[in-house]
Amino acid sequence: MNRIRTASLCAAAIAVVAPLSACGDMASAGAGNPDHGQPGHVMLAATEVAGVGTVVTDAAGKTLYRFDKDMATPPMSHCDAQCAATWPPALAGDGSPMLEGIQDSQVGTLARPDGSKQLTLNGWALYEFSGDKAPGQMNGQGANGTWFAAAPDGSKITAAQPAAGGSGY
Repeated sequence: MNRIRTASLCAAAIAVVAPLSACGDMASAGAGNPDHGQPGHVMLAATEVAGVGTVVTDAAGKTLYRFDKDMATPPMSHCDAQCAATWPPALAGDGSPMLEGIQDSQVGTLARPDGSKQLTLNGWALYEFSGDKAPGQMNGQGANGTWFAAAPDGSKITAAQPAAGGSGY
C-alpha cells in the first residue's frame, strides 16, 4: 500500500512542479546504489494488481508491457513508427533506475534507432500503453495476442484483462 501512496504522491508532484525525470528526487533511494534518486533517473516497481498478480510499473504507477515480437537475446525492439506512438518505449534516464521489488541484475537497456535508450527487463524491452490513462490500468493486456504486462522477472503476465480494440501491432 505504501508503494501505491508513494507513486500517487510522486505523480501529483510531477504534474505540478517537476518533469518526470525528477521523480527520483522525491522517492526513497533504492538498492543501495548512490546514483539512485538523482535527477534523470526513472523508477521501476513491482506492483500488485487485483486479479492479475504482480506487474512492473513506472514512477507514475502505470503498467509496463513487453511485446512478443521483440527479442530478449540479444535485446531488440521491433516497435517503432506508429507502433511506438501507441506503445511508447519506457526510456532509461541518465543513470540506473530506482527499483522496488525488481532485481538490479535483471534491468538493462537497448539502443533505439533514434539513439535513445529503452529499458529492458531480463532482455525484454519495456513499453507504456497510450490507452492507459491512470495508475493501475492494464488496457493493453493481451492486445493482439502479443502485448502483455511485464512481471518483475521480465516474464509476461498472461492473466486475462480486456484489451483495448485495435491497440497492438
